[in-house]
Amino acid sequence: MSRLVVVTEGLTGLSHELGTHWVTIGRAETNAFQIVETSISSEHCEVLLRGDELVVRDLRSTNGTFVGGKMVTEAVLAPGQTLRLGQVELRLEISTPAKTAAGAKTSAVAEGTSPAPGAKSSQVRVGHKKYRVLFVDDSMAFLEMIADLFGGRAEEGWEIHTAPSADKALGILQQKLIDMVVLDIGMPLLDGAQLLGIIHQRYPNIKKVVLTGAIDDSRRATCLANGAELFLVKPGTDDGWTLIFNMLTSLVRWEDHDAYSGVLGEIGLPSIVQMECMEGKSSILEVRNPQTCGEVFIESGNIVHAETGKLIGNKALHQLLSLTVGEFRLIPFREPPQRSLQGPWDALLAEAARAQEEEKPARDDDETILITRKKRDAQPPPPVQPAPAPEAIAPTPKPVPAEPAKQQTRRFTSGMNFITLEELIEADTTVVPAPKKNGQSSEGSKNKSEKS
Repeated sequence: MSRLVVVTEGLTGLSHELGTHWVTIGRAETNAFQIVETSISSEHCEVLLRGDELVVRDLRSTNGTFVGGKMVTEAVLAPGQTLRLGQVELRLEISTPAKTAAGAKTSAVAEGTSPAPGAKSSQVRVGHKKYRVLFVDDSMAFLEMIADLFGGRAEEGWEIHTAPSADKALGILQQKLIDMVVLDIGMPLLDGAQLLGIIHQRYPNIKKVVLTGAIDDSRRATCLANGAELFLVKPGTDDGWTLIFNMLTSLVRWEDHDAYSGVLGEIGLPSIVQMECMEGKSSILEVRNPQTCGEVFIESGNIVHAETGKLIGNKALHQLLSLTVGEFRLIPFREPPQRSLQGPWDALLAEAARAQEEEKPARDDDETILITRKKRDAQPPPPVQPAPAPEAIAPTPKPVPAEPAKQQTRRFTSGMNFITLEELIEADTTVVPAPKKNGQSSEGSKNKSEKS
């Protein structure tokens, strides 16, 4: 069996067998491989055996992680190289090649997808709501543990997504309709508290939970003020994780007690707004799809505000009510950032319906006909000639047969003669109602046709 062995004097004999999972190394007893030495951080780094190499990731250690004498944040330890954590050196001993399946599983966790749940997945009830929960933590070992621990609870309606960095988390939020984000506050580059603020600003109705290993009252107050519903400390026992799971499940389900959700296309959003307004309710209609996210605020049966992206007021309301792809849900009312809409709700809905109808392209059965007449060249009127006496009227000469005009090709489109742009500019146009389906024309059509 492959193992990692401590070679520093005074700590010789310490070792840890490596398997197919990530292993955390640090001074705290919560680590899989505990090394009690002052230069090692409480959670120093994590390693994963991949073939005959060792993947090493530093976890924001105080004294650094070194591979081949160079400080690294993530690197690969090859056979013969030395791994140094603070002042402690370790050596990789390979006995038998490790299975490569671990690498595939780790990749799945890193890309934000949970490993396939076990046999319990077949117990999911048909039509049971799936709650999409995103865990954000820079520790691959933690994400792997979460995927294993919570991913198998398919009967509870959980769908686990994971992200080891802030940028991957934001990417998943853009592509997936996440119900709850659980994040650590101690992460490199973009701190977890900063990420919390960005998520709260972009997705205010997503449930947000801070789950960290550090107890800090000031940061706890900051996180709760910036949108977090819960501030939890990572437990060290199985019973503690069961309690965490129950708390998260209660939080993500809380809105369903008094809320209603559905898929766009199955029911029209105007009907939902009408129902809420007629009953005089106060709520927020949240609409989300991969392209947009918006809200309609309803207070005591009145539509008081709508926003989506940079649009607010009527334009936002019109766009949201016209969506046919995505998901929606009614959530408890909160004070809107502004009150951009006024007037009766039925008038606002009617205006939105008219705006949507006007944006539709012209149909083939449009009830108007475009009639064009070629304008005559502008010429001065001929001089008035006195009428000749009857006897002076000459007989009308017989017309000389003229050479027949060349037949011009005519093009048709939608039952009408094709008209060029130049002809249309010079044409005299009149719009009249189309004939009724029974073949009878309206009186207006008849009069205008006679004039033509």
